[in-house]
This record gives sequence, C-alpha cells and structure tokens, in this order.
Amino acid sequence: MTVSCKLFVLYLVLSDPSGCRHEVCNLLFVNLCECVAHSVKQSCLRLTGPSGFVTDGPGNYKYKTKCTWLIEGRPNTVLRLRFNHFATECSWDHLYVYDGDSVYAPLVAAFSGLIVPERESNESVPEVAATSGYALLHFFSDAAYNLTGFNISYNIDVCPNNCSGRGQCVHGNGSSVYCECASNWRGEACDIPYCMDSCGFPDRGFCNFNGSERCVCSAGWQGPSCSVPVPANESFWTREEYPDPKLSRASHKAVVVNNVMWVVGGYMFNHSNYKMVAAYDLASQKWLSLNSSVNSVVVRYGHSLALYKDKLYMYGGKIDATGNVTNQLWVFHIQNQSWTQIQLNAKDQYAVVGHSAHIVTVKNRVVMLVFFGHCPLYGYISNIQQYDLESNEWVIVSTQGALVQGGYGHSSVYDEKTRSIYIHGGYKAFTANKFRLADDLYAYDVDTSMWSIRKDSRFFRYLHTAVIISGTMLVFGGNTHNDTSMSHGAKCFSSDFMAYDIACDYWSVLDHPALHQDVNRFGHSAVLDNG
Repeated sequence: MTVSCKLFVLYLVLSDPSGCRHEVCNLLFVNLCECVAHSVKQSCLRLTGPSGFVTDGPGNYKYKTKCTWLIEGRPNTVLRLRFNHFATECSWDHLYVYDGDSVYAPLVAAFSGLIVPERESNESVPEVAATSGYALLHFFSDAAYNLTGFNISYNIDVCPNNCSGRGQCVHGNGSSVYCECASNWRGEACDIPYCMDSCGFPDRGFCNFNGSERCVCSAGWQGPSCSVPVPANESFWTREEYPDPKLSRASHKAVVVNNVMWVVGGYMFNHSNYKMVAAYDLASQKWLSLNSSVNSVVVRYGHSLALYKDKLYMYGGKIDATGNVTNQLWVFHIQNQSWTQIQLNAKDQYAVVGHSAHIVTVKNRVVMLVFFGHCPLYGYISNIQQYDLESNEWVIVSTQGALVQGGYGHSSVYDEKTRSIYIHGGYKAFTANKFRLADDLYAYDVDTSMWSIRKDSRFFRYLHTAVIISGTMLVFGGNTHNDTSMSHGAKCFSSDFMAYDIACDYWSVLDHPALHQDVNRFGHSAVLDNG
C-alpha cells in the first residue's frame, strides 16, 4: 500500500479494533493529496485545504481498491467538485459522492465509465456541488479491468464551471456566489445560448430579452434562432434548463396526454423529497403543482407505463426500498390525480423489471401487452403477457412466427399504420451463461400474434429510448458497454441518434445533438408531441 501526500504534509497512520487502517492527511500548506492503494482493503484521507485535487494517482488505478477522501471545507458553504478526468470500468468500478462528512450524508452523485468530453466543442465537464461545505468521496474497484481513474479539483464558493468563460462570478448575500452572464447566454453556468444570430432580426424574429430570453419567431420561421422554415426542412435540437432538485431520476417512464408530459417513478438517490409523479406542461413550459396523493404509491423503477384514455397503467418494476421485483398493476387517474391498485385474476404472471407495455385494441378487446423484462425467478422473459382491461384477465400470449429472445432495457414503439410493435436492443441471455447487449429489431403484429425479425441496427445498447413519427422510429442514447470481446472501451453513456424506416427496413445514423452540453445518457425517457 502506498499513500502519498505531496509537499509539506503531516500525515498520521491510525488503527482501529476492526483492523482497518486509516491514513489521515492533514494538509498544512498544500492542496493536493493522492491515494494509491495496493492490495489493501481500505485507505482513508482527509483534505482540509480551501481548494485542491482528488486523484487515484499516476497511471491506472489498482484492482480491488477501496479509497475514501473527506474534504473539509467550511460549514454551510458550497464545495464544488469538478471532474476534469474520469475513466473507470463501466458499471463495475464506481466513485460515490456524499454531501457531508459520512456515508450517512445525502448521496448526490455516483460516477462510472467514461465521463470525459469527447470533443472540444463539448464544454460540459461534470461538476458536483456539496452545499454542506463537506464532501465524502468513496472509490471502489473490482478484480477485473482497470483504467486511468480520475482527477477531480475542488474549490469553496466558486461559480459553476467558472461561468463557462461567458460571465462574471459575483458574491451575493452571505457566502453565496452566482454568475452574471454575458449577453446571449443564460443558465446557472452561463452555458445555454439564447437569441443567437439576433434571431434573424428584423426579417425572421426578435429576442424577448425581458421575459423568456428566447427568440420570438415571425410567421413562417422556427427554431432556436428562427433559422428553420415552417414546415421544417431540417431537424434541430434545443436545450432548456428547468431546475428542480426533486426531479432527478433514472429508469422512469413518461407519456404525453393533452399537451402535458407525465413522468412516473424512477430511481433516485434520496427519497426525502421524492415525487412519484411529476407533470410538465409543454405549452407553458412549466412543471405543474400536483396533489399530495400522487406520491401514495411505493417508489419503483424499471416499470412500464401505458396510456388508455385518461388513465396510466403502471406494471411491475423494482421496489426501491426492498429491491424486490413486483407484479403489481396500478392505475393512475389523471383527472383526480389518484392511484388505484388492480387485483389481478391471474394464474400465470411474471414479476418483471426492464420490460415495456402498450395498450392496443385486438379483436374488439382493449388489452395491455407486456413485453419481455427480467424476472428474478425465471430470468430473462421472452413471452408476452396480456391484460384485458374489461375482463380483468391476465394470460400469456401464444405467439407464432420467428423465435425471439427477450431481455431487459429494450425500447419499443407501436405503429398504428402497420399495427405492429417494434422492439430494439436490450440486455439478453444468449446462452445459459453468456449475457450481452443486443442490436436486433423485432416486429410483433398485434392482430396475428406473429413475430418477425427485421434488420439489425449494428448499434448494441440497452436502456435507450425510441419514439415513432411518420413511419420512422427514432432511437436515442443508451448504455453501450459490453463485458465481452465486442467491447470498445468502458463507455456507459451514449448520444447515438439513429432512425429506422419501417417501410424500407433500413437504418440510418443521424447527427449527434450539436449542443454545448453533454447529452450522453441512458435510463432516460423520451416522448413525442406535435413533431
């Protein structure tokens, strides 16, 4: 075991009855402490400088490493950690960040994989803010792959991302600081452009400086800078920022009803301020206030959500508090914002997580079709479960056609024109002891219960999203890391953007979002509304 604290550092080695060794670094004149653990169960370091670095040391980190850093800033100040470099084995080697001086403090971030900007125009080096003035970082690696690790700088009371070089850091009341952004930039870190190219003033639009700080386009023009005609001759991305600390989540589900996006469930670190249901008005671009009854259902993630009229049908998922996978079916009534649990009349039923569901009319019966998922008892499910909304009956569908392999975290869309459901990717068991990501695409005809295999995308992933518009399925993001010979690194997060033409059975690759922010992600949601 090697622990080095550079320059004028006094360090003390302690021991406790558990046999765990603790190295406490008391930084006197420096702001840099490195920990390199070699075949030691645990090492712990304390950093007390007002600024400094946390790093795993030179070269690759070691196998079976456990290392903890406690950064002691000043109470009730903002301690900002900036991840200048981060590269660990995806999904296996993690760094956890707690907002406080122990693991009992709120967990505010967990990092794994490659969290490094891919191109110079991507300015979104990740930052974590600890509002208590203290931060505890714990790094864990397993016995397999190792990578270059991390280099994290920290400072007390500095502005986010140094205002991205597009503003000034100003001290407010007390010890708070904030960015005063230059013209045409906004956001907490002055990283969101607005009214670029003057909105094409005066021909195409003008900038609303006093209100939304966005372009107001003239008739016949649209887009963030009013440069895209109506109807559009190109697609475009925009990024907005609507901060709400109670919304951060993953593996949730979202649907759009009457111009309102309903977000249900999801995994998050802290449940003290959790919102089981959130609603976003797409017209006013605001989050809506909901009744307290929307949070009456136990938190879960990896569930499915299907819309029928003014009701949302939520099935399965993993209960966050217990880790158990459930087979519960709940209905959310949008009009009065209340939940009802349906007691199923079922002999054969799988409790699943990572599945998908669609409600369709088959032979004059309204049914919910539940596709695939993972069941703790039976493993990866390749069957379709069907729930009849009128008779309350639950059955396993007898299908025909191609043999398909079910999995976890696929995407699925329903195309009304072809009366088929298209399922792409997922994490699957291809043999009894071989698991990997998939790139396959299945089509299921709801009228004939017939499976067919369509063209592979050649983009292996799971926990991605898909929407369908005008006969084209748009696929975004996902986790692309394989623990196999197919792996090309430790990349968890993808910003891949693909389109599948149903009529032509053809895949094409679209441009990545040309935004200043890092949009690589998995476990997100995507909805389509009015193009």
